[in-house]
Amino acid sequence: MDAGDKRLQFLLSFLETNGIGKNELARVMGVSAQNIFTYLKRDDMKLSYAQEIFNKYGYDLSFALEKEQQSTSTVIIDIQPLVSPGGLKRLAFLRVAFALYGINRKTLADDLGLNLTGVNRWFRVDDIAISYIFEIAELYGLKVRITATQKNKATQLA
Repeated sequence: MDAGDKRLQFLLSFLETNGIGKNELARVMGVSAQNIFTYLKRDDMKLSYAQEIFNKYGYDLSFALEKEQQSTSTVIIDIQPLVSPGGLKRLAFLRVAFALYGINRKTLADDLGLNLTGVNRWFRVDDIAISYIFEIAELYGLKVRITATQKNKATQLA
């Protein structure tokens, strides 16, 4: 991620493209405008919250990690085919990326300066801060692919 890049740029682009103001977003999400401004100022939020925002506007939001040198038209893994009848497995794309690229949780925890319990918790609660997705990608030379899909139409956001 370049120094000028924002982790929530995909959200800002979505809001701008769809003419959605931050106050309207707060109203739709049932939170105060200050909550939205705080997320945007911190440039971070939980993956589940980002997916909830897109869902409220009729979109599915998915993430994938891929090698930098790969063609942008090649998706390694996407969350949508991994949806189980019991509910969305948000971090399925991480599990697959870890297997594909030989990343183990203990090494990842060490590389991020976290304890293993914290990393394991992401998978137990099936949620992660978006900032960690970008940090993982940067650590291992991967690209974060973010896709919003509405009624059989896909829009690549990053």
